[in-house]
Amino acid sequence: MGDILELWDPEEDDKNYVTGDVLATISILSTSDYDIIYIIGNHDEDLLDLKKVLRKKGVKHINRGKGAFKMFYRSFPKTKDETGTVKGIVIGKKSYAFLHGHQFDRFQIFYKLSRFLSKKLNKQIRIDPIDWFQDLANVSFTKSIGMKLNGSTLIFCLLLVLYGLAGYYWFKDTPIGSGSGILWIVISSFFVLTIFPKVVTFLNTEIWRRMPGTIVKKCKCVEEVIKERYVDKKGEKIDADIIVFGHTHNAGYYQKEPEKNGRLFINTGCWVKLSKKCIEREAAISNTFLYIDAESLYLLKWDEENAAKGEIECIKDFQEVLS
Repeated sequence: MGDILELWDPEEDDKNYVTGDVLATISILSTSDYDIIYIIGNHDEDLLDLKKVLRKKGVKHINRGKGAFKMFYRSFPKTKDETGTVKGIVIGKKSYAFLHGHQFDRFQIFYKLSRFLSKKLNKQIRIDPIDWFQDLANVSFTKSIGMKLNGSTLIFCLLLVLYGLAGYYWFKDTPIGSGSGILWIVISSFFVLTIFPKVVTFLNTEIWRRMPGTIVKKCKCVEEVIKERYVDKKGEKIDADIIVFGHTHNAGYYQKEPEKNGRLFINTGCWVKLSKKCIEREAAISNTFLYIDAESLYLLKWDEENAAKGEIECIKDFQEVLS
């Protein structure tokens, strides 16, 4: 369901940590004889680049088993371009649509612009300024500089402001081709390519999460998300009885108008460390997943100690919904 790879806000802004965390899990899954369907979310959109590379090289099945590894952007099944609808996949008596969940965010200007240009140019265009800075921040030289100067990012910001002011007053009348002008260009380039990307990537999540009314806050329960952000008009574009999503890191479920057998929304939760606030205020739990077959639907929790005993905790049995 996406956000399995935290490329948007990796530890110490270093994407190498993400690679190390996920390699073991993917290597185990890739030996199995079933399809792996990965729905790319907003934190791991860089996988779109991998998808394009695989497509160019004609790679369709990268498993060592008999199954295939497939990546879908934002939703599964794939959105029909001509209608913009998602046709749910039928399992048993119900149809299911799977979304990452950031579709419930209001602030999606870069996504909308990317989608507009993609349609106009008939090719996949992605506009993501934060990702550009993250790529710069993950260049080996930039990372080494960042580690040596990683005392306080606030100091970096102050240095940039002071440097900008000093540069303006000292070099505003200096010809670019002069020795002083060239020195100013070299120093500016150093800041832009090393310190500035580290500042942007660090402050990105700090600023983003404080923007009121733009994103769905982490650990918000399903009922709140749907009541505040789900729009029936947009919901008409999803042809499914049950909508499964993630993104908010809080497993749960909510059914609109249960007396009329209304649409069911299920959040699969997350596999990342939850904050104390999420656990205490929202009663969020981690390591949860959804099991679906033709006759059953369960929201389950994986616990390593219990799993060793052959036990998996059932959070919710949706049998009454399927009947």
